[in-house]
Amino acid sequence: MAHALPLLLASAPACGGGGMDATAGPPPSTCPIATAVANPTFRVDILPALQSSCGSATSTCHGQPPTGHVSYATGGTRTSADVYGDLVNQAPANAPAGYLLVDPTHVANSWIVEKVTVDAPGAPGNYGFRMPLAAPDLCAATVATLQSWIAQGAPY
Repeated sequence: MAHALPLLLASAPACGGGGMDATAGPPPSTCPIATAVANPTFRVDILPALQSSCGSATSTCHGQPPTGHVSYATGGTRTSADVYGDLVNQAPANAPAGYLLVDPTHVANSWIVEKVTVDAPGAPGNYGFRMPLAAPDLCAATVATLQSWIAQGAPY
């Protein structure tokens, strides 16, 4: 199950509000980090941003039902260390050769950055669409924080 996240990154249903229960809470944010963080860590900065923009109990993306997938972004019954382990130094199942989901110190080789900054090579083909799908792009501060975290070695 450790490699299920790469499959979810490319095959999740559309996000951005469609299919959400109006009583479930606020929609996912596409600007979970409003001001770039200079020295981000996974537990303090990155995981909460993933929870907000990629999946939570209120989202139909990489979160809880109605998708039916295990919640990687929110952790579900998994710990933040489990989620970290699913992302860092893991090969995506559907990316071009040379990528890892998160390649510490190598932003350009980190598929998660590719997925949130450009339409993936061949999109909408084998590699999927830009994330978050069917929602506004992540704000510059969130992307900058994600890139900074990876460039600094993806500290937990």
